[in-house]
Amino acid sequence: MNKGMKKHVMRAAACFVTGSMLVGSSSMAAFAAGTSLVGVGSATVKEASVDNTTEETDAATEDTATEDTTVEETTAEDTATEDTAAEEAAEETEAAQSSMVGTIAVAQPGDETFFYIRANADVNSDVVGYLYDGNCATILGEEGDWYYVQSGGCTGYVAKYLLTTGEAAASVVEQVATPVAQVNAEALMVRSEPSEDADVVDTVTADQIVYLEEDLGGWAKISTGTTEGYVSADYVSYATYLPQGESQEEAEARIAEEEAAYQAWLDEQERQYQEQLAAEQAEWEAQNQAWIEYLQSQSDYADQAQATADEAQAAADQAQATADQAAADQAYAEQVAADAQAALDEAYNTGDEETIANAEAYAQQTAADAQATADQAQQSAYDAQAAADQAQTAQDEAAAADQTVYDTVSDAGIDTSEVTNTTDDSSSNSSLRQQIVDYALQFVGNPYVYGGTSLTNGTDCSGFTQSVLANFGIDISRTAGQQSQGGTSVDLNNLEPGDLLYYEGSGDYGIGHVTMYIGDGKVVHASSSSTGIIVSDVDYRTPVSASDYIGD
Repeated sequence: MNKGMKKHVMRAAACFVTGSMLVGSSSMAAFAAGTSLVGVGSATVKEASVDNTTEETDAATEDTATEDTTVEETTAEDTATEDTAAEEAAEETEAAQSSMVGTIAVAQPGDETFFYIRANADVNSDVVGYLYDGNCATILGEEGDWYYVQSGGCTGYVAKYLLTTGEAAASVVEQVATPVAQVNAEALMVRSEPSEDADVVDTVTADQIVYLEEDLGGWAKISTGTTEGYVSADYVSYATYLPQGESQEEAEARIAEEEAAYQAWLDEQERQYQEQLAAEQAEWEAQNQAWIEYLQSQSDYADQAQATADEAQAAADQAQATADQAAADQAYAEQVAADAQAALDEAYNTGDEETIANAEAYAQQTAADAQATADQAQQSAYDAQAAADQAQTAQDEAAAADQTVYDTVSDAGIDTSEVTNTTDDSSSNSSLRQQIVDYALQFVGNPYVYGGTSLTNGTDCSGFTQSVLANFGIDISRTAGQQSQGGTSVDLNNLEPGDLLYYEGSGDYGIGHVTMYIGDGKVVHASSSSTGIIVSDVDYRTPVSASDYIGD
């Protein structure tokens, strides 16, 4: 056996300096005062070299130099050599396995998003934490095919084949490591340039951790996430941040916080939308009322002009009738005068002076009456023409007033049906679709209750649509996903009031919400417990499909 054989194992392990950082992914969260600092000096792997130094003994050399060595001695020496090689192989294997303890391992789950950290070295044991892409963990020990690791505030077991270790891990650590600096003063000024004479742009406080952009010797260029500047290197400590995994409790707390923040954001968006909608509605109603009043005044003027024209036309008709009667009277008077003249001519033939005198007097009277009747007829004709002209003028003014109303509405691009002041709503409510929409809108403001179907005491989104349509004898399924599979499919560009719109979610058929289209690019729906039944824009979320349960 070669007693001079020596084995040298060189290993440098990365160590966590203190505490843990709660990070749920490989991205780095913003640092704040009091955040625990995780620093690493290096993340290298074992470099093992075996320096085999053979100790030669003079006795062995002399013995093996002779040709008279016995077979038994040769066999004994071969056996000893084999035992030594086996012992060395076992030592090397044990050293290789133990070399990972105390080093950094890295999670690279790829499409799987994360790896589980389990309570025991068993795939069926409880999940106690998660390692996300780029998260680092310290290997504390081994148990069969599992590493016992610590990452952040979580310790547990991860299958060996899942983790990147050794040189490969060191390469990843170089990519994910982030240089940071921890403030060691109560308050430290951040300056615009690396000089005490430079302007102060921000202040960092004790234990606050900031990004280290560059080490300039006596100054450190840092970033707080919102401000970049320079601080004195005498008052900061440098370290390296490695992204850490999170425990089950931390994951649940993070998810709850994220969901609460998202719900708060949704509620705020809805509040702002409702506020904007109310303002727009008020503005539209004010403009609409102004148009109504203006068009009504124009309509009143046109009606008055038409009434005047009708009166003028009646007067013209009466004048024409008078003129016609005067013309008839004139013709009669002229006929009487002609008859009187014929009687006078006959009287002259008789030679009777008295008869002649009477005939002359009568002829003169009828001639005068005929002239007076002719004058009256002529005046009546003049009056009739004047009345006709006045009636035509009034009719022209009435037509102009109507044209003014039409031109005003047409030039403004306004549909007169939207601005006509009327108290008769029967025409707008005559269709079944409009009746359904009007019925649904009367429940706006009522509460949202998950699993509910009461339009007054509380309903969820699908219970709302189901109950509204049920009031009109239309039977549909209970859930949003089931409702999306029924009815007649409708193109999202050809929606009609009463159609149902579906939005993506975690429910059956990938549907999580349903609304009812009410026209004018808006929907009514049971939104959430914080908003209840409300009216929203049709694209307040992106609908994925629509269906019609009403028909034509």
